[in-house]
Amino acid sequence: MSQVTYLGVIFSSLLGSLIYYYFQKPKYKNTQKLMMIILAFVFFLEAVGGYTASRSIKNVMLYNVCWIYIESLLIVWYFSLLEKNPKVKRYFFIGFGAACLWGLINSLTLQPINEEFQYLSLLPMGLLIIGMAIRYYYSIIHLNIYPNTDLMRVPHIWITVGITFFYLEALTLFGYLYLFPTSTSELIFAWSKLNRIMAGIMYLSFGISFYSEVIFGLRKKYQA
Repeated sequence: MSQVTYLGVIFSSLLGSLIYYYFQKPKYKNTQKLMMIILAFVFFLEAVGGYTASRSIKNVMLYNVCWIYIESLLIVWYFSLLEKNPKVKRYFFIGFGAACLWGLINSLTLQPINEEFQYLSLLPMGLLIIGMAIRYYYSIIHLNIYPNTDLMRVPHIWITVGITFFYLEALTLFGYLYLFPTSTSELIFAWSKLNRIMAGIMYLSFGISFYSEVIFGLRKKYQA
């Protein structure tokens, strides 16, 4: 997936979400607004990242700060909106705070934030996000949420699946590159392409998933 296509996917997801938000009276207003904020932020990040890369300007600090820390905070916030238990919500932010503290230690000792990509900071953030996704699945399975709802019509399920697969793939990719920095360029290039495709699918779900309520509602109506 090229940089232009990638940005197009993110922008299309943002635009689609905006259209749905203003014309369909969304059921999940707060979470959809947050998803639009994330999409706008990521579009800006990737546009600046692509521009700096094309000019051979070092942008590792940009991705360290914006992706590992700021975007992670927004995703933690998202899962906190889905969580019904106030005590568990606090644990989410405590976990984020602990990961940030470790990130500070990592920046000062092992991986300077302006010198190299901080996989050791990404790892606890990614595990926290996957853990929150698992908690969400647990709540669904035990009927703590959506007990009498057609799950296909719930956008957050699609979004959470996208987040889960992306972070599992990203942690594996960057973990491999951290452990084997001398890997062949062909392998790195191929895996990086896969990473961008997975990211594109995830960000597409952030906007388009809110149409699931309409799409699967219509399908049910016609089947009836």
